[in-house]
Amino acid sequence: MTLLSSHSFITTFVSALLLGQSLAFPAWNTTVILPQPQPTVVIKTICNDGKLAAANPRAAFFRKLVHESDYSNYTKVPSPQGTNMKVGIVGAGAAGLYAAMLLDSLNIDYDIHEASDRIGGRIFTYRFDQAAWDQSTPKDPAYYDYYDVGAMRFPPMPYMDRVIGDEPWALIPYINARVSERDKVVKKHYIFKTNNTFRLFNGITCPLQDPNSASPSRYNVPIFNTTFDSMSASQVWAAQVQTLTAALSADFDSGFNLLMQYDSMSVREFLLRQGFANSEIDWLETMNDATGHYDMYSMSQAVLEQWIFDSADINNWSLINGGMDMLTKGMNLVVKNKPVLNNRVNAIKRGSGCNLKVVVNGTQEYEYAHVISTVPLGALQVIDTKELGLSYYQNTAIRTLNYDPSTKIGFKFKTRWWENLPTGPFKGGQSFTDMPIRRCVYPSYGLDVEGAPGTMIASYVWGQDASRLGSYLNPHNPTTQWPEQPESADTLVELTLRDLAQLNGVTYEFVKEQFVGWHAYDWYGSAYSNGAFAIFGPGEFSSVMPWLMTPAAEGHMHFAGEALSSGHAWIIGAVNSAWRTVYEILCTEGMEDKKKQFIEQWGVIDEVDMGWYDWSPEGWPTYK
Repeated sequence: MTLLSSHSFITTFVSALLLGQSLAFPAWNTTVILPQPQPTVVIKTICNDGKLAAANPRAAFFRKLVHESDYSNYTKVPSPQGTNMKVGIVGAGAAGLYAAMLLDSLNIDYDIHEASDRIGGRIFTYRFDQAAWDQSTPKDPAYYDYYDVGAMRFPPMPYMDRVIGDEPWALIPYINARVSERDKVVKKHYIFKTNNTFRLFNGITCPLQDPNSASPSRYNVPIFNTTFDSMSASQVWAAQVQTLTAALSADFDSGFNLLMQYDSMSVREFLLRQGFANSEIDWLETMNDATGHYDMYSMSQAVLEQWIFDSADINNWSLINGGMDMLTKGMNLVVKNKPVLNNRVNAIKRGSGCNLKVVVNGTQEYEYAHVISTVPLGALQVIDTKELGLSYYQNTAIRTLNYDPSTKIGFKFKTRWWENLPTGPFKGGQSFTDMPIRRCVYPSYGLDVEGAPGTMIASYVWGQDASRLGSYLNPHNPTTQWPEQPESADTLVELTLRDLAQLNGVTYEFVKEQFVGWHAYDWYGSAYSNGAFAIFGPGEFSSVMPWLMTPAAEGHMHFAGEALSSGHAWIIGAVNSAWRTVYEILCTEGMEDKKKQFIEQWGVIDEVDMGWYDWSPEGWPTYK
């Protein structure tokens, strides 16, 4: 018996018992006992029960936000009878490809328009020798000659199961059941933290496993708050928000309401009110996050991330062997209609009836019953959508939701020299610093393959750190774009080599001799992404997010992408948002049979009560 049917059975059985008691006649010569009032039964849901919410914190948080909005009350006008039920998908990243997979399962036709010359969006793996990789197998060193420019790892959370879980509807098993052995998506262990990597702050280096490696006194940093003598920066932060995370776990409803009191507050403002000095807050940010994040991060975002961090085992993260783009390559192999590259969408307009018209490359026009935009909001902002009648609040949300900068610099060396340092060998993990490169990430892949290439992420930065390094990747030209700086990329490589040598305790001459090549990517410098991932600023959860969830054009224009999900900044966010938009289409069109088929095959995303179906305590829908 399913959870849904067992819940219905129990409800019916209890009702029958109560009804039977109320209709029974009393026996002769017996005392009549009047019925006592029945206690109110509160059905536990992810929105009001702390334990259910704590098991899926992002989902609980997101559903509560949308539940309090008018999301489900938008106008839905079905297409006129005889309309060609074809969907236009804008963007061939994870969300666009997953939407296509879902539509395939429903036998609904679609086109995918991709502005760039590749699929994958912010899933991007760079291979230093693509031709050699194409001829290699996982047993060959050449198979590991890469770094992940975009998404690169998964935390061990049930929330991620739609991507990395074992259910047949999970993305990886679904792909692997339909592709060749060479194209299968294989998970491997990602080493998040290991001994013998380094922290280098204020010019002083300390091994990560040193008990004092997170103490400001270890680096001669003048912090006089004695709290820092016994607690690391991460422990200090966790202690400050413990009341809020505990409130969420104890009773999510009241905990959420408490947290919303801080939604319009930045992390720095919160810590100042807690009595910390700015110098102490700067140290916390330096050790825990990226430069500038404490000034633009909303407290809601920060507390939510801490709540999640508390539930994820740092020793059980995973990666995709051969590169994260094996995931989107697999999706592309599975979908029936392949994305059309170099197809830039310029406008989305009203068409005939309820249809929408998509203008591509300035001249080509396509008409669809529904359109799903999966592009980042910065890219969506330059698409002409005036005819769709988006509300002021929707347009404001598209313009204002914050996307974080991120820059990665991949280096290739002759060998994996870091695995044989005199300070102690290690494989995988990360080292951290306050120098411009901020952190380097050692590969967790190819560890069991002799001669695996010496590729690594020499610098992975966010926030202002990313903006500053990213500026070196914009040489411009001497005629129409200024400032011209053709030498800037060389400067960036030299800076990174010097920082990397100092962080790892080797000489510049050594890493220079080992150096083979480099590749770098500034995600805010790309017109296709306009940022790396959504990071919500003060007030944006409560005042911006719900507006971005509402379909437009009487239910025919839909918005997806990692920003429009509780899983923003993760692949799961893109996937969940695609599920939601496809279900929106079915609901607008009143396709009840396909709704049932859809949920039976793909399950439900448990992060949004969309108002179109009722929820059982387990979060499964009952059909109206």
